[in-house]
Amino acid sequence: MITAYEFSFIILVFSVAFVFFGLIPGIGAFFVRSRWRLFRRRIQESSLYPFLRYSDLSRRGDFLGRYRVFGHLEAIQGENRIWINDGSFTVEADLSSAKLYFLPSSSTSSRILPVERLQEEFPDEQPSLVSWNQIFSLPAGTQMLIAGGLYSQEDRAVFRSQSKDPLLVVLYDGERNTIVRRAVWGGRQKNEYWNQFTLASLLTGSFCMLLLAYIFMRATPSNLPVLFALSLAFFPISGLLPPGFILYYLYRHFWKRARLLRAQRDLLRLPLRYYPESEGMKAEKAASLPTGESYLCSQEADLLIKGELIIRTAAIPGNIDEVFLFGTYVENEKGRWMQTPRDPMAELVLVMGDPLVLANSCNRRARMFAALSALGVFSALTLNLFLLLLAWHLIIR
Repeated sequence: MITAYEFSFIILVFSVAFVFFGLIPGIGAFFVRSRWRLFRRRIQESSLYPFLRYSDLSRRGDFLGRYRVFGHLEAIQGENRIWINDGSFTVEADLSSAKLYFLPSSSTSSRILPVERLQEEFPDEQPSLVSWNQIFSLPAGTQMLIAGGLYSQEDRAVFRSQSKDPLLVVLYDGERNTIVRRAVWGGRQKNEYWNQFTLASLLTGSFCMLLLAYIFMRATPSNLPVLFALSLAFFPISGLLPPGFILYYLYRHFWKRARLLRAQRDLLRLPLRYYPESEGMKAEKAASLPTGESYLCSQEADLLIKGELIIRTAAIPGNIDEVFLFGTYVENEKGRWMQTPRDPMAELVLVMGDPLVLANSCNRRARMFAALSALGVFSALTLNLFLLLLAWHLIIR
């Protein structure tokens, strides 16, 4: 029979375990997920900004507007200023409080088939995030995308961060028209539980468990609080031990599936950002791109297509008889057709099925796989911790 005294010790053990093995890594998980969600949203928002033109540099006023510019690094001035050359003019950017995102390189130079297979085209790794004050040097010619607020400072136009309006600075190689897809596809944590707080928290938690076990050996004649403390001290590696490691690898498989489905969900929604009022895509819709082009959503199968078409599918069942074509619509005396937009952040894409319906289905299925992965990891931990509890009982009884 467990006494109230022993029960209080057991509650203390589980409380400490919850803080160091659950709460602190969990807070870090929410932090990194929200950070990458913000990155993906800012990439999509930046695609709605107008391109910076030379005439914009001579505008009057303190705040000149929000713009985006593609270019290469021309020079670094002082500690925080850089000059970007877009091919026709240079513009200054103040990176004193900026974060820099380094996109991973694409694994192939071009797609052989029009069907989108991002798992083959792009590596399964997230962009690197580095503060400007951690950068010691950058080679001239580095390709960059800068988007955000443009301000007039000392009669010069300067990109600059504000407290609630930070600059988006993306360094990349390869083609500009892959930046949005690469950012949406890879811009998410592989495992949110493993973040900058996790290692220190797990080591501290294990040490606290061993310390509590030592204290309980002297404070109580019962072995039960000691057994719980010693068992939970092995929490960081318990999921990798047999026989629970089988369930652990199931957890990893389901979690990867959920992550893939969330990426597909975001890619399916990508063309819809130009139609913010849309609740469905059953009717033909048109929007204006920042370049002034007409961006059309059409279900006509007989439209002529000019340019590099992307065929986007989802890893879930859908109505493939229903197709949605997004691109720049052109009509003149020579005919009518859809072509690749001049804006490199817009796509000429054919979605096999209703993108909104498919995206919602991907989201539901991602939640299902996330729940299965959570069940797998908790089952692995419960099984192995129970076996560790029995093993310690045999050792110290």
